[in-house]
Amino acid sequence: MVTSNPDTAAGAPVATMTSPAVRTPRAMIHRDTLITAAKAVAGMVGLLTLWQLAVLVAKPPEFILVGPIDAFAELAKRPEYFANNAYITLQEALAGFVLGTALGVACGALLHYSPTLRTFLYPALVAIDTIPKVALAPLFIVWFGFGFESKAFVAMAIAFFPLVINTYDGLASVPHELKELARINRASSFQRMTKIEFIYALPSVFSGAKISISLAVGGAVVGEFIAGSKGLGYVIMLANSQVDLASMFAAFMVLASIALILFFVVDLAGRKLMPWKTHAK
Repeated sequence: MVTSNPDTAAGAPVATMTSPAVRTPRAMIHRDTLITAAKAVAGMVGLLTLWQLAVLVAKPPEFILVGPIDAFAELAKRPEYFANNAYITLQEALAGFVLGTALGVACGALLHYSPTLRTFLYPALVAIDTIPKVALAPLFIVWFGFGFESKAFVAMAIAFFPLVINTYDGLASVPHELKELARINRASSFQRMTKIEFIYALPSVFSGAKISISLAVGGAVVGEFIAGSKGLGYVIMLANSQVDLASMFAAFMVLASIALILFFVVDLAGRKLMPWKTHAK
């Protein structure tokens, strides 16, 4: 009499289909992201608690320092006001980040693949990056006016340079053995670039992107400082003129939240596009 193994009987789940190992890379991505986010939230809560305790103990005048409770109360009092201005700053920062990423990656690739261009362009880029971006903001306002475009270009100017450097360094760090392997297998230049070099450079590019996304938020605020009539930068300037520290710190909190969320979005995108890097850990 033939007996059937219950593990392989009809209707029984197939082990390989539900094996935890199959889901390990994706599970690790979500787990690492959640752990990182939880640590960040815990750190922020701890910092806010220390801040509030310092205010309660020192009892400074309200025109010098207020606690996070006062800032949260201001947010609760005018949520639509802060939300509308945060949305404007977010749009400017994202536009600057996208432009900075596209131009930064393209420029970093040009520096790597064209040694002649690198000789002339790299020193010029370093010199431009040393110029304070606050000094460039009036120039963008002259070129693009007082609207959305000038703030987006200020954000782009600040977000641009980290992506140039990280893209160039990532492409330059491709092992010589991989290039030789591609040559032996008669891979075309385009195949080497897309299937080996840019894949190898992705971790470096995303490291630059995580820096740039936070800088882009700051760049949008810098543009709003110079010539803004809306946005969180304008909220901060208006609160400063009125010595309204509760509104000022509320805007700071919203800005920090935006930068933190965007940072984790870029980090999660990197983990999704580079599962091998997460799995290797």
